[in-house]
Amino acid sequence: MDWAKTLNLPSATLAGGKTIPKTVLTAQGGLTRAEEKLLKQYSRLTHVATIQRTTARIAPVSDDEHEVGSVIYLSCELMRPSGFGELAAVLHKAFPNPVVLLFEEPGGKVGVSVSIKRKSHAEKGAVVVERTESARLFDSEDAAYAEFLADIRHNTLPQSDLLAYVTAICDRTAKAAAIGAIGEYPHCKDADTLQLMMLLSSLRDTQSEINVLRSQYLDREATIAESSRLRMALKKKERERDSVANEIKELCHG
Repeated sequence: MDWAKTLNLPSATLAGGKTIPKTVLTAQGGLTRAEEKLLKQYSRLTHVATIQRTTARIAPVSDDEHEVGSVIYLSCELMRPSGFGELAAVLHKAFPNPVVLLFEEPGGKVGVSVSIKRKSHAEKGAVVVERTESARLFDSEDAAYAEFLADIRHNTLPQSDLLAYVTAICDRTAKAAAIGAIGEYPHCKDADTLQLMMLLSSLRDTQSEINVLRSQYLDREATIAESSRLRMALKKKERERDSVANEIKELCHG
């Protein structure tokens, strides 16, 4: 996918698709050996664009919590069509700036993961990941996801400062993560935005719990009694997820 064209990134922001060596990630990210192994999941990581004052005329942010001088877009070519959650976490960790990760798998599906960084409360001069939102692999031609991609085009995002810019991408990616559960890209009235974001957070957390329970349930070493308990717990969580999904749909269509 031509991400620069898809996201309407200004020509002045484009970085030429320079490849970022895995050795650089390991060094600057302080990765553990387990984290280094996750880098085998992709074949190539390239620098797509940098959004900052000099390239996009968007003001940096420097306050007690944040030091945002730029937002970086990176393209990551996955080796196989699988989830990228753990890999995304490692890649976000390796950069001090907020990062927009643009994934593409061999079959053509794409994914987006966005992080916001804040100053570390424990180590002066260090930054930590404050928030990450991800839209897992999807068909960009799907109408709901095409709407999401249109909603994160550069010209649709706030231009007041870089924190507002990347926060908007995070919020809109959180909305896209709900498409699988509700069947559409959620919209709501401005007055209901806070409630929508809370419901989306609840949906994400519930889905994470479902993923863990499902993995445990499929474990061949689980006893019959344990499998039964996990099956019941899984069904309960799936009902909770469906209930939250229905709340989101009602909020968006109310």
